[in-house]
Amino acid sequence: MKPIMITKDKIVTEDIHGGDSLYEYCVGKGAHLTLVMTSTTKSKVHVDVHVRLAEYGAQASIIGLVIGTDESSLELHTLQHHEAPQTTSNLLVKGVFYDSARFIYDGAIRVEKAAQQTDAYQRNENLLLSDRAHAESKPSLEILANDVRCTHGATLSALPFDQLWYLAARGIGQPEARRLLVSGFLQSALEHVPDASMRVRIFKNIQHAL
Repeated sequence: MKPIMITKDKIVTEDIHGGDSLYEYCVGKGAHLTLVMTSTTKSKVHVDVHVRLAEYGAQASIIGLVIGTDESSLELHTLQHHEAPQTTSNLLVKGVFYDSARFIYDGAIRVEKAAQQTDAYQRNENLLLSDRAHAESKPSLEILANDVRCTHGATLSALPFDQLWYLAARGIGQPEARRLLVSGFLQSALEHVPDASMRVRIFKNIQHAL
């Protein structure tokens, strides 16, 4: 399977279902790919995402929204591959996990020697809403150029007690408070999608799993 070529600014959405999947994109000169991947499946999933910044000035914004319930299991592997100068990638994966859901995120950034003045960012944020849920992040950097800015980060947390208390003090019951906080947590990632109507449509497609 050949990578999908991106030669102009484009928004791509992918809904991940069960089984093994591979998604490959190659971003050309001056083009900007906005890739939004969502998963609410309750089955076992293994996903590889490879984004090549192949030509001068290529940009990619990669957004992942994952909701795990029951005994679902998702392994997500991403590669931000910078091959050309002055390329930019920004990745944000947010996950919410209930019940006995399991999530493993393995994210890599590779910067080739020719890809000077690269700017690459990677972040994974996970909410665990059950004592049985499990999530882990495994970031890695491979940098061969010497004039770059590459950073990564990961967080793992429960819903903030102070925010739950604040909503409870205003008469909002815990189930609704949890739903509101989880919705806000996920929706914030979609701020990077430039089309407002698409932001609404994407979130509506995953709301059923909250």
